[in-house]
Amino acid sequence: MHLNGTHVIPTVDLSAFTSGGDVQSREEAARELARSCRPHGCVAVTGHGVPSALLKEAFDTSKKLFDLPLEEKMKAPHPDAFRPHRGYSAIGRERGAAKGAMDTEDEKRKEELKRVTDYKVSILSVLAVESYEIGSDENPFEQHNIWLPEDVLPGFRHLTTELFWRLRDTSMAILDALIMSLGLSEEEAVYVRSIHSGHNNQLRLLHYPPIPTEVLKNKDLSRLGEHKDFSSFTLLFQDTHGGLEFANCETGGFMQATPKWDTVYVNIGDMFERLSNGFYRAATHRVTIPGRESSSTDGGTEVTSARYSIPYFVGPDYDGVIAPQQSLVLAHQNALYEPTTYRNFSEKMFKATLNSVS
Repeated sequence: MHLNGTHVIPTVDLSAFTSGGDVQSREEAARELARSCRPHGCVAVTGHGVPSALLKEAFDTSKKLFDLPLEEKMKAPHPDAFRPHRGYSAIGRERGAAKGAMDTEDEKRKEELKRVTDYKVSILSVLAVESYEIGSDENPFEQHNIWLPEDVLPGFRHLTTELFWRLRDTSMAILDALIMSLGLSEEEAVYVRSIHSGHNNQLRLLHYPPIPTEVLKNKDLSRLGEHKDFSSFTLLFQDTHGGLEFANCETGGFMQATPKWDTVYVNIGDMFERLSNGFYRAATHRVTIPGRESSSTDGGTEVTSARYSIPYFVGPDYDGVIAPQQSLVLAHQNALYEPTTYRNFSEKMFKATLNSVS
């Protein structure tokens, strides 16, 4: 499918899974999911079951959060460690994903990524993102939440906890669709569900501050470099400014994830690529500065618009074995990946992306 010469990210309606559809409608939706998501590891999903009112409240609350003075936000600081990955991270807390990716790229690609990343670091004060991480309160020993005091932002904890578990329900419906699309045996399906309890899922609120247009003269500039997620899959809601793009594995270019209020973008991560024995590939994606549109601040400085997004990372339980399912190994006649655990894989990746442990 094309639009203005570029590929369009396919859209799949999964209401059959979120609203209790019959077997036939679920099977049809699962087949469409496989057809749409397999080529590039990404898909737009409608019928996701998350109320519009809840999403609007979440974006409004996110803006209130990031509008707070820094000293107020720092009352819930992300610790100087990769665990728990919770609380508020100020601008400059995390490296660009491109830098972590350099370990596995060829030499030419390493130089390209280093050039972009180093430039981003040099103007970090205007480029980087600030974030707030939220997880399950039922996993206190592995990843305990770090909450703002209630008087700093009343209702924040209640709202984000509600959103976290609502998105967990949606993610389990999507997981069921993925499982059906793979034709897993009942034993395999039970296992894959069992290692996705939701306690390692992560809700992230993101704010990309405005960027002075003078800075945009550098053509290498982007808000977030090319990367893959290392969870099972990710749900991504974004505001109207867009910027999210997914790699087109056929052309080598990128496809715009156009913001649509009733749509969530879903991308496969490393863990599900392994579980599916490569049937679904982890999607490469990035955040650009679309149109580099500008507006005038009170001081007369031209800046781009700020950007807000809400990703929800669906991670398997830490010590569940992540390995290609046997029915898919037989179909491919070999296992494409060695067994691992999410604990081992994620700790390696966090160490590569957090400044504090470098």
